[in-house]
Amino acid sequence: MSGKTALFGIFGHPVSQSRSPVMHNAAFKALGMNCHYDAYDIAPGEIRAAVEKIRSLPLSGVNITVPHKRAFIPEMDFLSPEAQLAGAVNTVKNEGGRLSGYNTDTEGALTALREVMGFSPEGGKALVVGAGGAAGALVPGLCMKGAASVFICNRTAEKAKSLGGEFAGKFPRTRIETCGLSGAETERFMAEADIVINCSSAGMEGNAPLALPLERFGGRFGVYDLVYKPRVTPLVAAARELGIKAESGIDMLLYQGAKSFEIWTGARAPLEVMRKALGGG
Repeated sequence: MSGKTALFGIFGHPVSQSRSPVMHNAAFKALGMNCHYDAYDIAPGEIRAAVEKIRSLPLSGVNITVPHKRAFIPEMDFLSPEAQLAGAVNTVKNEGGRLSGYNTDTEGALTALREVMGFSPEGGKALVVGAGGAAGALVPGLCMKGAASVFICNRTAEKAKSLGGEFAGKFPRTRIETCGLSGAETERFMAEADIVINCSSAGMEGNAPLALPLERFGGRFGVYDLVYKPRVTPLVAAARELGIKAESGIDMLLYQGAKSFEIWTGARAPLEVMRKALGGG
């Protein structure tokens, strides 16, 4: 890319913790692209204004993060099949004012689970904590890959039930069960799970940590926390103290970001450069 600088960014609230700017700016520099990526704090009531910001700045591409991934769906002119299935957008491409919404969280999470945790969904059982945009992308991904069971636990039980209901009919071969995040049902799911995946913002800097009775289940499952700041989240630290294999979400950030980069630029993402920028190499 040459001439005028192409602008990219991430919309979220809060967004100061995001590592996406350093990752993408390193990638642009490595490939000699005249591009720049910034973070934009967008309050929940400012979605329509944010969409106009994409068109007017103009921003060539945007990542969408907590808590806006579902709210941007109605604002898109086109939705990829993955975004439609997840009911959430995390990547927007602006082509002359026409906004296309994608969801790279699914691919990013599944790649991280495979590469970092050694977890293959086929025939497996996963406990997903949370019922927001990240969970909405991961649950259908697990089902599409042939998971035997997907358990969804959320602080608000009704939201877990609603999310599970979206996919139960679409994936009849996968047992989908839901509950509130406490008590016997959560423990029953943990007793069956091969992996526990935190898709909520619990444990993010400034948020209360996610409390799970990990000590009752030995090392029968791995723990993957999509939160990546702090790098070692309270959940990951607690699991490791018990000898449980556990990782935070920096690799998911890498893989979903690489896919977003390729959607925007058409160029192959410099994966190792991006990994090093995130502090992973």
